[in-house]
Amino acid sequence: PGLDLRTPDRFHFRQAKVINNSVNKQYNYLTINRGTMHGIKPETGVISARGLVGVVQNVSTHYATVISLLNTRFKVSAKLRDSGFFGSLEWDGQSYRHAILSEIPAHAPIQVGDAVVTSGYSTIFPEGVLVGTVEEFELGEGEGFYRITVKLSVDFKNITYVEIAEKVAGDEQRNLEKVTQDD
Repeated sequence: PGLDLRTPDRFHFRQAKVINNSVNKQYNYLTINRGTMHGIKPETGVISARGLVGVVQNVSTHYATVISLLNTRFKVSAKLRDSGFFGSLEWDGQSYRHAILSEIPAHAPIQVGDAVVTSGYSTIFPEGVLVGTVEEFELGEGEGFYRITVKLSVDFKNITYVEIAEKVAGDEQRNLEKVTQDD
């Protein structure tokens, strides 16, 4: 059977080089050497060979800025790869090697070392892009959700090349969801 390439859920990928990067602020960004003349658009996902990096925010003719996963304003829908339970992943502004996955229910099976990947519940990232692995987890007394510390797969102090992922029918999906939300 294989993958039907006519499906609107497929993504186009464009390569870029990171030419500026920060990791020691609360609102970290990267700059890449590709812009509108290379087909780069805002609100497209940025990944590396090791996993999730961020989202294109602003674009000029030759360059684009990327809001990094290491930005306290960035959230992404992520899931435990094996069980499929999904939640919200965000950086807590602490270590550049870790992020926090929340909203995973207490009945979800979880172990140290479990892979955490993108859920695919957005127009920005394909499903299954590696984010990292479960390093530790805790369940607060009387709470129904885990607080999971995820060791990030990308070392943001050592990132040179990235790919920009653009969903083929992403605008169509975003527009339909906005109309539905506004109903």
